[in-house]
Amino acid sequence: MKVILVAAISLDGFITRHDEPGSDFTSEADSRYLGEILPRFDCAVFGGRSYRVAPEWMRTRLMPGKLRVVMTRSPDRYAGQAERDSFEFTDGSPPDIVDDLRSRGFRACALLGGGQVYSAFLQAGCVDELWLTLEARLFGNGTPLCPGSFDLSLRLLSHQPLDGDTLLLKYAPASPGPNL
Repeated sequence: MKVILVAAISLDGFITRHDEPGSDFTSEADSRYLGEILPRFDCAVFGGRSYRVAPEWMRTRLMPGKLRVVMTRSPDRYAGQAERDSFEFTDGSPPDIVDDLRSRGFRACALLGGGQVYSAFLQAGCVDELWLTLEARLFGNGTPLCPGSFDLSLRLLSHQPLDGDTLLLKYAPASPGPNL
């Protein structure tokens, strides 16, 4: 199974603008791109904080009919909102989540944030590719793409302009993780 980290970032590496939750800073080009690629995935993983920002949107509009997994420290808190094979909550580690999804026959997982989830999956070696929409914005602060301390070398797979100011960059970890 392939795990693809999908994120929109500012030029200075932030996935949120200042303390504002969500990615309202992204361009129309990024929105179109996201709409084109999400149908290629048969499941998605994102964090509890991302879920709490827009729960109704994530339940009804984000990849309907496909499995969405919320990574949270308190999955029992959401027991009444869980739906097997549709919307699940877990406190599993990234390798455990990947193993579970693989054993259930999933082939392509979109890793949709936030920063803590991105960091956990990258540190565990559970990301096959990073698809980053680079927005022509500078924020100075916000949620970094990967909070914490680690050093990971990447190799550029491709680059493509999405419009005049927005660039899509695709990378892979320079050394394969356990998924590859």
